[in-house]
Amino acid sequence: MKLLRWLTASAAILLLMQAGNACIEELDLQKMISKTDVAVQGTITDVRTVKYTPENDDRLIYTILTIEGTSLYDNSPITVDTAFLGGTFEGESMMVTSMPAPSEYRLGNDVVVFSGTVQGWGPDIDRCVYASMGGIFRTIDSRKGAVVLGKGKGFAIEGNQLVSTLISDIAKATSEAK
Repeated sequence: MKLLRWLTASAAILLLMQAGNACIEELDLQKMISKTDVAVQGTITDVRTVKYTPENDDRLIYTILTIEGTSLYDNSPITVDTAFLGGTFEGESMMVTSMPAPSEYRLGNDVVVFSGTVQGWGPDIDRCVYASMGGIFRTIDSRKGAVVLGKGKGFAIEGNQLVSTLISDIAKATSEAK
């Protein structure tokens, strides 16, 4: 009887932990800016995965993106390595409900990515794509300039807009925060 209670309690705790890990935080642009220290518009020049197994824990697989482009916070050239939980490493896969779709992080894609520092993700990772699928946005070229593709209500970029408009919105939100 005690074993059954212990197993039930353990299962409930695991479910609660998994539910907490899979949550997507609703973020408008202002909140996203306040939680990140990098926003980059650029091209994904490398996609790789690493496996990290913390002591006495399950293995974790991370996908690391290298993005070369321009900082949307200060307009400087930037190259950033940023990761999210999930991916495939040497035939082992780890799928996470909040990870971006593979079409969003293909090699050569033009993107806008919001990133922040992270600890405890192993020796290879010191920053993450903030909010996983909520922190990466595809961009496309148009006659009027680059357009960032919004993801709808609850995401930092709700609707499609010119990158130049996004840069203005970021500058405005940053100045309002000060």
